[in-house]
Amino acid sequence: MNGCSSSTSSSDTSSSESSRIKGPWSAEEDRVLTRLVERSGARNWSLISRYIKGRSGKSCRLRWCNQISPDVEHRPFTKAEDETILAAHGVYGNRWATIAKLLPGRTDNAVKNHWNSTLKRRAREQKKEQKRSVVVDEEEVLTALTLAPPGSGGG
Repeated sequence: MNGCSSSTSSSDTSSSESSRIKGPWSAEEDRVLTRLVERSGARNWSLISRYIKGRSGKSCRLRWCNQISPDVEHRPFTKAEDETILAAHGVYGNRWATIAKLLPGRTDNAVKNHWNSTLKRRAREQKKEQKRSVVVDEEEVLTALTLAPPGSGGG
């Protein structure tokens, strides 16, 4: 297991909620997190968070799993990946972790963000175009039927 599952633990919460940092991670925090994960593995996030002031175990896990881990792809999505996501969304809906398993190197968060920022609109437009195409086909059939009604002899 890579320690990046979507499940959370209740031990991620702390009594010092007010001292938590909310905002971007610094390069130094990223370096410390990387060293800690190299030393102890991508697990026991609450222990790791004790060495990064103001960051919770959940925050450390999400930072590692979605940004820093060398397993994460940091490149634009390809057309093939887009097609895979569109097809998989038709089957699985918004089950992002299931869809991400079809795309090595992509996290469920990255897939969800790409869907919401780019692909959802494309899927909606494709659906509209398919409906328009069906209406046009029906109109052509009706036009053909009215031009040549059954039983009318040609001559």
